[in-house]
Amino acid sequence: MTEDKAKEQEKESKEEAVKEEAKKEEAKEEVYYYPNKWARIVLTSAEEVMGPQGVRSMLNMAKIPQYIDNYPPDNMKKEFTFEGVGQLQQAIWDMYGNRGARVFAVRAGEQSFKVGLAQFKSVAAAAQVAMRVGSLEGKVKLGLEFFSKFFNTVTDQVVEVSEDDKHWIWTITRCPVCWGRKAEEPVCHLAVGVLQAALAWVTEGKKFRVLETECKAKGDENCVIKIEKVPVE
Repeated sequence: MTEDKAKEQEKESKEEAVKEEAKKEEAKEEVYYYPNKWARIVLTSAEEVMGPQGVRSMLNMAKIPQYIDNYPPDNMKKEFTFEGVGQLQQAIWDMYGNRGARVFAVRAGEQSFKVGLAQFKSVAAAAQVAMRVGSLEGKVKLGLEFFSKFFNTVTDQVVEVSEDDKHWIWTITRCPVCWGRKAEEPVCHLAVGVLQAALAWVTEGKKFRVLETECKAKGDENCVIKIEKVPVE
């Protein structure tokens, strides 16, 4: 074998090794996380509704029995996987159906926001300063922008905020709530609950129509939640 031929084969081998390594990296599913405390709130909220035995059944159904009588720690560390969040939400859906899952998840989402914000008093104080503007619309817009950054920090989800003439638009491009799920309708009720609590906090109790119009679980590119700019009360 000539020296040139040997070098050519060595080069080809290295290129093949690089391609193989790239394929392995692509095959790896990246793991994203949700705060322990927020996952714990979902479980404690469930316990209030269905009792300890019901939670045990739910965790078995969600295929995460390691959390039976062993809830995630009461801290904001990002250690509870998106896969676990999606499996929990699906288990609640399987046990209670769409309507029951919606009521429960919205309640848990509202509680998650309140507790999460209590952990970040400096964030709350900064938000209040930033939102000292005259109009309600201005407060909500600033609040949504502020909290999208907050949620993007305390979880591995990715949120973008935009608007049209009638709505503020909350787009989740990496969503924990519907992670790994398939459905014929939007299922991110937990995210809706978090948003409702955030809006009530920003506006001192006003309520808005909040509707998820697109969802990754039903094949859409992103999860899109629209908030009507005119409050219902």
